Amino acid sequence: MTAKLPTPKPGVLDIEAYVPGEHSLASGVKPIKLSSNETPLGPSPKAKAAYAAIGEELERYPDGGANALRKAIARTYGLDADRIVCGAGSDDLLSLLARGYLGPGDEGLYTEHGFLMYPIAILSCGAKPVVAPEASPATLPPRHSRPPRGPA
Repeated sequence: MTAKLPTPKPGVLDIEAYVPGEHSLASGVKPIKLSSNETPLGPSPKAKAAYAAIGEELERYPDGGANALRKAIARTYGLDADRIVCGAGSDDLLSLLARGYLGPGDEGLYTEHGFLMYPIAILSCGAKPVVAPEASPATLPPRHSRPPRGPA
């Protein structure tokens, strides 16, 4: 009997490998890529202190629900902690949203100059990425002629 090999979900094999942008300056100085959240300033002293303070407990798995963080955010901004979602960066949050709402036969819409993770998250759920071209300011209607936003 021949064993059946596992088959990835539809769309997964359509995902192209991410190739980070490489930049160089004529002077040979390595540029700081702000779009990759790099900083010329180094890590925040507060972040370094927080890391040092918890350094002896790094063998523990973190709270996946980020309960303490969600409660602190809720307390600070007067929000309901149950309505706050935390993740390990925007990639994680986009993937959670895509898995929660998209599947085979669905379409995920994103802007043509949007984040590279949009089509990856959409394809990983078996949905079809649809690119929305951006209009130039000259083609947009005057501000006063736009329909009002929100419930009628």
